[in-house]
Amino acid sequence: MKKNIISGLLGALISIGMFALVYFFLDQSQIDKFFPRTKLEGLIYFPSIIIAPIFAIAIHEFGHLITGITLGQKFKLFVVAFIGVEEVQGKIKLFLNRNLAHFGGVVAVVPKSVNEIDYRVFAKVLIAGPIASLLYGVVCLLIYFKNDTFCNSFFGLTSLTSLGLFLATTIPNKSGIMYTDRKRYQRLHKKGVIRDAEISLYHITSQSIIENSFKNIDLTMTYTLEKVDEIEMKFLAEYVRYQYFKANELEEESIESKSKLINFRKNVGESIWSALKIE
Repeated sequence: MKKNIISGLLGALISIGMFALVYFFLDQSQIDKFFPRTKLEGLIYFPSIIIAPIFAIAIHEFGHLITGITLGQKFKLFVVAFIGVEEVQGKIKLFLNRNLAHFGGVVAVVPKSVNEIDYRVFAKVLIAGPIASLLYGVVCLLIYFKNDTFCNSFFGLTSLTSLGLFLATTIPNKSGIMYTDRKRYQRLHKKGVIRDAEISLYHITSQSIIENSFKNIDLTMTYTLEKVDEIEMKFLAEYVRYQYFKANELEEESIESKSKLINFRKNVGESIWSALKIE
């Protein structure tokens, strides 16, 4: 459940809007609590501007992660800001994240086997992130209202960021070549060709991660993706076929598929193209 720069900016803008709204309706004493009044509060306030959003993003991603693990999924990746944790050959490794595209939070949990791939589990994992953000935002807001301590700024900033992130990931919009958490949840439950395509995409993605290869992917699923009148789905269908041909050492088919992929390059953007490592 990756959050790209666009979603991050949307969350920030929504948070600013919420702050402005709160400013006009709150009692002045509650507003004054938000800003530093002593040296100690000042020392906490400025680091909180950076730390609070990171906490909010971490809670959102933990919502996805914990739900996935609880439902029997296998942990693969967790990234927030500079900190990353990944599973490599059965071992958990900590690493320093240098990929700016992952700063907004990334979590990957997958079924333990291909036979356990279930889109209904994936749907629950998707919606768990926004729910975690909402609950955390409300809790921090209540703490802010009910208490008056030197941590006021932290709880105030965290609540605004969490609630902003909740709205940013529940407003049905695109996030890169994919959709926000709630929109994908919605697409998985809406009967028709879009739902079939989302289910196929999830199956393809999960199988490729479980097997660490596209070699055994069912290519008929890629044609299901192409039935959706969206350039992104058509690109992903061709990308999967390209990876399948490469994995099975089908050189002619691979070259032909790559030439088709190049036609999508301007539509998907350089950041996506680079991230997918299309040779």
